[in-house]
Amino acid sequence: MKVVQVRCPNCSQPIYSKIKDIVFFCENCKVLHIRGGETKVIDYEIADFNKTITAEKKYMPFWRVWCNFTINESRVSGGTFRKMAQFMRGGGNSGSLFVFVPASEMDVATFKQLAMDLTMSPPRYSTRLDFGGLQRLPTKITNGEAENVSDFVFVTIQADKPGILQDLDYDLVCQEARMVYLPFVVTESGPRPAW
Repeated sequence: MKVVQVRCPNCSQPIYSKIKDIVFFCENCKVLHIRGGETKVIDYEIADFNKTITAEKKYMPFWRVWCNFTINESRVSGGTFRKMAQFMRGGGNSGSLFVFVPASEMDVATFKQLAMDLTMSPPRYSTRLDFGGLQRLPTKITNGEAENVSDFVFVTIQADKPGILQDLDYDLVCQEARMVYLPFVVTESGPRPAW
């Protein structure tokens, strides 16, 4: 196996990391890039922590995927698609939304809860230019994989109570994915938002 020094694709500065990650941040020029089959510079945002937080702080990576959707036909027993109504245009059957896909490793229940909560109630935060020396969790999925997972998040939101989803014919088109690092604190019951 050949070991290659990771360098910033923008300024050629060596990048050192103690964690296994597919995303690298250059402290020198603030460029974020992803390595897979090829090296690609990616758009990103870093949310600032709430200044009153004193617990252990960590940045969690999310892909924020802009999606357009159309619900062609649906049948729900005992309920409606009330949750998606806020994203539909003019009372029609289509709309747009940001789908938040957790990009770090976590259990399925936490993944599902974070994805649904952040998609249904997108976070509001101020941004910063760097991580301020705080730990960021490693990214495990690419933006392409996040676009595929957006479909799962969309259907999960649709299938959630009230009612029982019996049939859903829809189109979901992902337009772009941006890496968003959101601040969390570590608690015994799991990660807790800290923006």
